[in-house]
Amino acid sequence: MTFDGARLLDRKYIAPLVVFLVALLGLCALAGRERLTKPSHDNHYAHLAQAWLDGRLHHEGKPPGYCSPKQRRAKKCRRHTYDDWARVWTLELRDGSTLKGFPCKTKDCQALRRRGVEAWLPLGLDHSLREIESRDIVSRHETWYVSFPPGPALAMLPAVAIHGTAARDVLLTCVLAALIPVVLLRLFDRERGITGGRGREHLWAVAAWTFASPAAFVGAHGRVWFTAQICGALCLCAYVSSGWNCRRPALAGLWLALAVTCRPHLAFALPFFVGEWWREQKGSRARLNAALRFAAPLAIIGALVMANNYARFEDPLEFGHRFLDIRWQQRMQEVGMFSTDYLGRNLRCAFSLLPVWRDGPWDGRLPRVSVHGSSLILGAPWLLALGLGRERCPQRWGLLISALAVALPSLLYQNSGQLQFSYRFAVDWLALVLIAIVFGGGAKRPWFPILVTLGAAWQLYGAWMFGRRPGQLFVTDPPSWPFENELE
Repeated sequence: MTFDGARLLDRKYIAPLVVFLVALLGLCALAGRERLTKPSHDNHYAHLAQAWLDGRLHHEGKPPGYCSPKQRRAKKCRRHTYDDWARVWTLELRDGSTLKGFPCKTKDCQALRRRGVEAWLPLGLDHSLREIESRDIVSRHETWYVSFPPGPALAMLPAVAIHGTAARDVLLTCVLAALIPVVLLRLFDRERGITGGRGREHLWAVAAWTFASPAAFVGAHGRVWFTAQICGALCLCAYVSSGWNCRRPALAGLWLALAVTCRPHLAFALPFFVGEWWREQKGSRARLNAALRFAAPLAIIGALVMANNYARFEDPLEFGHRFLDIRWQQRMQEVGMFSTDYLGRNLRCAFSLLPVWRDGPWDGRLPRVSVHGSSLILGAPWLLALGLGRERCPQRWGLLISALAVALPSLLYQNSGQLQFSYRFAVDWLALVLIAIVFGGGAKRPWFPILVTLGAAWQLYGAWMFGRRPGQLFVTDPPSWPFENELE
């Protein structure tokens, strides 16, 4: 083998391995030994996987951290410590009929309750309110569900089969997060080569994703929300790699389908493949063949997910978030789960929310951030390279349109992503923008490594403090600063 051949072989196999190990060790260090050796507090996916193994679609009994009135009276607990579990009630009525649903919590419904009338949102496609006299309700039975899309539970299934709900979901999240820079590096090296300094350029790009973006704290801390985003981002990157130049349509469809089972709005990344399909496939027969191969796994997996949704909530498009037992239910029912009313707040969280400096309990003054996070300008300043590339990239607009389409639902969502150090919903689309930057030549700029280094310094600080000293990282007085009115 020639020297050049040996170098290429090393680059093809050794570099991805080194990148994986560096990413994994870095994320594990941020997570800390204590969190790596036990399940996280919010290991919903482990409970969902265990339910499947037990032949159930619902959670058995109360969710972990539930505090019953009896326990409160006995002073065994003061409040619930669980997050984002869905609860469905089954009412047996005096006339012998039953109703499955969730109580309406709007101001109008609360006024009805004071008159002895309860308003309920039933399961199924009919979302109209049912008003029932309280005296007509004979009994009430509650059923708890994991309301999140089921994809990450599949990844956790082998570990849960061995260790049960004690499976180490934080460690698994770190492993999956460390695979993302490997997929990105392989895509960059395969399509652009490694000559002309591109080897270093590609390494800086994957460092930007791993340590200079919200993926740093998301990938290092497990928990149901973060695990879902990491699984979705991994599948999304694999989708782009498989769909590049319409190389493997069936595999691209499979990866996109799996991404949707983690984060449903990742379906809006479809424009990327449509652009590749239209540009690369010539002739009606070739286009039809590629389209069918791409659509087949999407249709099969989509049907399975919709069947799962229908079996649980009598609605093929309902994952269960409508029934979350959370304090924001009144807002969700009055304003909606998605609304332009939330856009201003979420844009501020993503791009302009800055930290404050206050005296800490130890050495000096520490930067503190809102529980709603901090601006991507601080946490991913390399985004500034997007408009400065000079290389031709046919995929550029497909990537950016997909990124915008994926970002929009989160920007209209009722929750900003809290509790977070940096705007974590950007993890859903940042990889698409990073790929556009690299293939457009923006990562070749001499100041790109400087921006990556600055972003990494901020993200590593936040990821380290997030799991160790959250009381010294977040502004706690007032607790929802600067959106205190949301707690009213």
